[in-house]
Amino acid sequence: MHKAQNFIAVGLALTASAILSFIDNFVASVAEEAGLWQFQVFRTLFALPLLLLAGRVAGKSLRPINLRGLIGRSLAVSLGLLIYFASLGALPVAQAGAGLFSAPLWVALLTVLLFRQPLGPTGISAVVLGFAGALMLLQPDINDLSALSLMPLVAGLFYGLGMLLTRHWCADEHPITLAIGIFLTIGFAGVVMLGIVTLWPGETFLSSPWATPTGRFLWLTLFQAVGAVIAVTLIAQAYRIGTPAVVAVFEYSFLIFACLWAFLLWGIATNFVAWIGIVVILISGLLMALTQKRMQDATAAI
Repeated sequence: MHKAQNFIAVGLALTASAILSFIDNFVASVAEEAGLWQFQVFRTLFALPLLLLAGRVAGKSLRPINLRGLIGRSLAVSLGLLIYFASLGALPVAQAGAGLFSAPLWVALLTVLLFRQPLGPTGISAVVLGFAGALMLLQPDINDLSALSLMPLVAGLFYGLGMLLTRHWCADEHPITLAIGIFLTIGFAGVVMLGIVTLWPGETFLSSPWATPTGRFLWLTLFQAVGAVIAVTLIAQAYRIGTPAVVAVFEYSFLIFACLWAFLLWGIATNFVAWIGIVVILISGLLMALTQKRMQDATAAI
């Protein structure tokens, strides 16, 4: 029965990754219509009713158990996602995703720094390989390094911090409650920042002021919100019924799907070095899963 549940969980994780990587390919199209903050405000307005409806259908209470913990976790994850979306305005999904999916590696490093838990040789190898793979995908120009080059890795840092806080502060929260916390935080940040960039406008996706919503903008944003809610629900169910270490490895399929969608949708081919980077990241994810399983087994034996 456990193997069957893991098989279903893997299918859910793969489906969620395929959906997320597909919809994220259209953020660049959103950038042609409006700025990041307006996009996030409307995305929140579309997503929240869907999440509340999902909670009602599930018949679960969505009241936070640890409100302070939920707020802290939501701030960390939201900051990571906002930086990720900002980088999507100028980078391909696979490149931006490479930074975001450095999150498990940041989790490992933060666990060592904050909780003094040793990684061991396997965990250290996973961290080194993961960062090497992310750099292969990002392929930053050493002679022309900019904030944009490092934004995806910073996104991964904050997203990883959020995942760590999930484990320590929000383990008993319902997945839909966690999702609502993120959307509310991003939506509030969107309202504040939209007001600021409207008063002091710029010309980038990050600094674009309020623009009259077009039909194309509304459809693209609704499409994003629906896809995100479906994917979040699927991945939450995957972690609920499957072995977390196994599910986490298959989440890395996001990078493969992102490259495939970019080619199918826009004809953007991924170069050889980037594919090697994806393979290296997958190997690091497998090693990290083995490390997590070893640590869990050691804790259970105490």
